[in-house]
Amino acid sequence: MHRRTADAPVAAVAHLGGVPLTPGDHICALYRGRAERDQLMTPFLAEGLSAGHICLLLGTEGDGGTFRDVLASHAPAVGGGGNSLQIRGPNEYLRDGTFDGDRTLARLSAWSDEMFPADNDTCARLAADMSWAQPLVQPAFVEDLVRYEMHATRWLRSHPQVGMCMYDLEMFHSDLIVPLIKAHPKVWLNGMIMENPYFLDPDEETGPPASGET
Repeated sequence: MHRRTADAPVAAVAHLGGVPLTPGDHICALYRGRAERDQLMTPFLAEGLSAGHICLLLGTEGDGGTFRDVLASHAPAVGGGGNSLQIRGPNEYLRDGTFDGDRTLARLSAWSDEMFPADNDTCARLAADMSWAQPLVQPAFVEDLVRYEMHATRWLRSHPQVGMCMYDLEMFHSDLIVPLIKAHPKVWLNGMIMENPYFLDPDEETGPPASGET
């Protein structure tokens, strides 16, 4: 499993707003509205495609083709991403309309194993639009989603990959955002990326925080 240590610094493989990211980074990106989402997500994926990285856009509801147009306009050199950009909808998270975090993680782990054969030294980038979750928010779902995000940190560390989970502050409020922040090592907000002092490492914790904890 990929882990960073103080004795073995790891070179940056990506950037977000000019801030270097290293393999295994898991970012909670807090933004407002689709325009800001695209402004954040587009250069992140365009840079990856230009570098020859594998890119996965996850969770978009019916706008994958629209985003390819946005990407082509922002970065003509990479066009719409071609086969190097894979797009999967909300059903990656849902089974018959119900959130299934274990199933999602199993599918993502299988995807990574397929994308990273033993002799491949490439990098992957994941951008996940979590807007699909808004209608499901209630205490039991929040606990399940936080548990999923904590385990996603462990999955991202298993290969040279960087993940950005995107939550729209116009859709989600403190009942979801506060516990979710604890499940991410880094947080992006208002043009800044910060190391999260409240992060609960999944390799050190026995379980996720309850939704009401502060």
